Amino acid sequence: MGWHAGNWASAAADLVAEIDRWRAQLTSRWAQQALARGDVSAWPRIVGYYQQTAPDLTLTWSGGTAVIFLEGLVDSNRLTTLLTAAQPLPPVGATLRRTTQWADVLQQIWAGQVAILPPAHAEAILLDLAHPPQRSVDTPQTELAIRGPQAAFVEGASIKLAQLRARLPSPALQVESYAVGQRVPTRCDLLYLDGVASPDVVATVRDRLAHLPIDTVTNATRLGSVLRDAPWALFPTVRYSERVDWVAFQLESGKVAVSVAGDPFVLTVPATLADFYRTSEDYTTVWYDASFIRIIRFLAWGFGVLLPAAYIALTEVNPDLISPTLFDIVGGSHTGLPFTPFVEVVVMILVIEVLREAAMRLPKVLATTIGTVGAIVVGTAVVKAGFVSPQIIVLMTFTALSLFSAPAYELLATWRLVSWAMLLAAFVLGIYGMVMIMIVLVTELVSLQSMGTPYLAPWSPWRPKDWTNVLWRVPWRALRRRLTEGQPVDLRWTEDRG
Repeated sequence: MGWHAGNWASAAADLVAEIDRWRAQLTSRWAQQALARGDVSAWPRIVGYYQQTAPDLTLTWSGGTAVIFLEGLVDSNRLTTLLTAAQPLPPVGATLRRTTQWADVLQQIWAGQVAILPPAHAEAILLDLAHPPQRSVDTPQTELAIRGPQAAFVEGASIKLAQLRARLPSPALQVESYAVGQRVPTRCDLLYLDGVASPDVVATVRDRLAHLPIDTVTNATRLGSVLRDAPWALFPTVRYSERVDWVAFQLESGKVAVSVAGDPFVLTVPATLADFYRTSEDYTTVWYDASFIRIIRFLAWGFGVLLPAAYIALTEVNPDLISPTLFDIVGGSHTGLPFTPFVEVVVMILVIEVLREAAMRLPKVLATTIGTVGAIVVGTAVVKAGFVSPQIIVLMTFTALSLFSAPAYELLATWRLVSWAMLLAAFVLGIYGMVMIMIVLVTELVSLQSMGTPYLAPWSPWRPKDWTNVLWRVPWRALRRRLTEGQPVDLRWTEDRG
């Protein structure tokens, strides 16, 4: 039987790929031999091979010495100083390293370093002149605060580390760097305060970073997804933040942070459910205001998750549980409408989700206007058109505002899914369905852990001493101990003088 055209095309593609792999291996071997001999005449052809897929790779000469770098990733001013010098000496402050392995040279060139290949020398000199494009320090965009520091992290790994050192000027701040990724290594920094952070938590994070079966780490969220406990769990067990002051406070509390090069968000662990309801502003305002706001957040969670489901359960499945007067008011508002309350709630949820997504994707100048005008126009139009009752409009507006009060964005997505499950259960089984979902929810929360810390701490297990900084926050003078959720070695914030 003869081959089809598709078989020949597949075989040809495999052959071309095999030839490309062979050429890459041959070029790498040739470069290693040229490096071992100090043969600078071979570098134009070797670099020319790599320039086929990397046109920004540059080869230049300085007094017979070959200089190879990636254009756009190095400090142009310091590189000019290097190239115009009579001898290619490293600029002041540059890190110099020597190597005899071409694979190491190639990897560091792609990381933004400059490779100097002098003639008749069986080694390469690597200069750290990396200066990739980056933005300046700005204010946080996802964790806004009225009072307190306003600096946000940027993408550069060295700048993020410098920002944290400026907030925590102490040798106790320990930093361990890892190259995470088997195919495209990415710098990830493990940070903790020595003498405060739990050695067990540090060892756990260190072991997971060193043995991650992943090709590359493109952002902090991807790293957190493979680093966290229970990766299939609906609830996040790793917290992300772009605020320098909040990550510094987490480190002071005994937690461990991981920074990923190229992402302005830093993840911290352990992260419990209560941790996602605390913000940096809670510690820059007076204690009674912070306590009141925290209680409002937890109440808003109850309204956002339970209110639509309770409305559907009491109006469609269990109307005998409400008073006749209230039932008459609710039933009267739906008289003459074509849809049931359940359909009305689902329609309004979809409308709110569409408006939210549109407001996020539009430019900031238009987002606020479109969000406000869209909500008013849609809300008024659906009522006048007779599709949705005014009660549903009020109910869903309050529900949406309640859900958006969650300080952590990753937790907002979780509660939106839980509210859908609660709504469907209420539509099918009424109050009984809501109770069943609550039982499943509590069971899931109790079973979760974050780096060895129970996810529902300090409620389960019961830790009453931690309540001084959970539902409310006591004054700083009375806040003498760190929370046990971070498993800190030293629990004392201040000396207890009575």
